[in-house]
Amino acid sequence: MKRLGNVSWDRLDNQDVSDTVLVSGRIYPVDGPPFSGYIKTSGGVIVEMGEGAPEPDLRVMDVGDHIIIPGLIDLHIHGSFGFDAGSPDAISALVRYLPRTGTTSFLPTIGAMPVNETERVIVHVSSLIRKRNSDGSSKDGNTFEGAEILGLHMEGPFLNPEKRGAMREECLLRPSVDLMARWLELGEGTINRVTIAPELEGAQDVISLLVDNGVTVAAGHTTVSYEEALDSISWGVSVATHVYNAMRRFHHREPGIIGAVLTDKRIWAELICDGIHVHPAAVLMVLACKGPERIHLVSDALAPAGLPPGTYSSLGHEVTVDEQGRAYLANGALAGSTGTLLEGVKNMLRWTGGSLEDILPMATINPALLAGVSVTKGSLAPGKDADLVVLDHEYNVVFSMVKGRVIENPGETR
Repeated sequence: MKRLGNVSWDRLDNQDVSDTVLVSGRIYPVDGPPFSGYIKTSGGVIVEMGEGAPEPDLRVMDVGDHIIIPGLIDLHIHGSFGFDAGSPDAISALVRYLPRTGTTSFLPTIGAMPVNETERVIVHVSSLIRKRNSDGSSKDGNTFEGAEILGLHMEGPFLNPEKRGAMREECLLRPSVDLMARWLELGEGTINRVTIAPELEGAQDVISLLVDNGVTVAAGHTTVSYEEALDSISWGVSVATHVYNAMRRFHHREPGIIGAVLTDKRIWAELICDGIHVHPAAVLMVLACKGPERIHLVSDALAPAGLPPGTYSSLGHEVTVDEQGRAYLANGALAGSTGTLLEGVKNMLRWTGGSLEDILPMATINPALLAGVSVTKGSLAPGKDADLVVLDHEYNVVFSMVKGRVIENPGETR
């Protein structure tokens, strides 16, 4: 039997351990300097934090010299563990498994799909969110779902076929205000982010509609020029989806959207830091230009993420994963990542030589700000959700906590 302080840790998985104090040798709150001390939770919320030892009469989970960080937030993830976010049932599976990787909240991300399939996912995600918000339970009556769905990220279908990447060309559409308005109505506030190619005819009107409805608009899968990119930022585009990938290449006489990202403080840079999609030096260039306060990390993971090398189905394609973890289509195009958000954090630590304190905001408070949930998530502070991750000194997940419930990492996800 494992024991943390006076709380047995042999059957903690999916257990509510609210009204508990977690004690650690190093806590990274993100909105302040690291410290040694404790975090008290009650009712799924952090109610108190402090340095030193807690009161002796409280139930204690002493995690020793392990590290406590805020739960990671992934705003661009198509799937993992064999589950694809294009399937309603698979989204529920992702909810259960993602905390084991350190991700405690996320935007399930769908690519370009047939309209009827898109609408089915929108309705399903909306239902899941409403059910959890109303009584904290899942659709099947279970009192806990796992990672929290913050909304839906629609990566398409209004994308440029010239930069389609792994998107299904037959499902790409011209921007339509009527269709987007229908989806917004179906989602009832569920759609959190939409990636669009701003150069397409009709894109400006769709962007305006989305901004008016409080939806974050990202530019991606695009051939947009530098001047066009600046125009789109003035329309309301605030993020560049997976910078460098599926967009016009940077050139010193036509810097394109990459030039806009590097020089315009109004737009955020989304980065995949798996060591495959972007060279570390190119990541460092974005960091030098934007600073950590305007970057957020994503996994862009596909269904094969977390599975051994082989050939799988994802985003409507056959995707091959090689021994190095590279996921690609039959034509050799990259098809998304097989990494986790936490692995991206580890890579950033190696590439920059920075501290965990320096890197964590890009996977916690920054995505929380972009998703509109920074009041309750993204850092450790009284009043915020008890979403946190306990790491060992190699930054591997020991267990995660989502609103006061523990999800252990058993080593195997299936």
